[in-house]
Amino acid sequence: MTPTATKTKAPALDEIGAQAIDLARAAAIVDGGPDAVGEHQTVIAEDDRVVTHYFASTLPGYVGWQWAVTLARASRAKEATVDEVVLLPGEGALLAPPWVPWQERLRPGDLGVGDILPTTADDDRLMPSYAEPDELADPEVAGDLEFGRPRVLSRLGRDDAADRWYSGAPG
Repeated sequence: MTPTATKTKAPALDEIGAQAIDLARAAAIVDGGPDAVGEHQTVIAEDDRVVTHYFASTLPGYVGWQWAVTLARASRAKEATVDEVVLLPGEGALLAPPWVPWQERLRPGDLGVGDILPTTADDDRLMPSYAEPDELADPEVAGDLEFGRPRVLSRLGRDDAADRWYSGAPG
């Protein structure tokens, strides 16, 4: 067996798609509005008979962004059709900072009395409900105690809860 050859040659620019600048601009205006689409920047070939036109964004707050309108043309067709319209960041575009999980974002003073946060996936005080402790192995008992939840208190979690109960103001 021989490995299949992969396509390495860059696709040729489809002339019909490349000349359809007005069609691409009209599609971008439908999505962004007449004041949102600036000058045509470039057109690139994505695949055979598929091109993407890029237009500058004139939206306030989107400096450096650009509208990308992908046009496709069926084999032997005389006109291109709009495939996709998106607003993409370009060079120098202002982007949101990378996502930081809430556990790493919290700072002292962010929480107040009564605020409840979700637990982390690796919290030792919780265990999967299918890993029931021996005393709750009877499905009828587990169902009566409403242990149909994804995670329940582990032995450590129950001990911590009991310690808080007995060391705090009695409930």
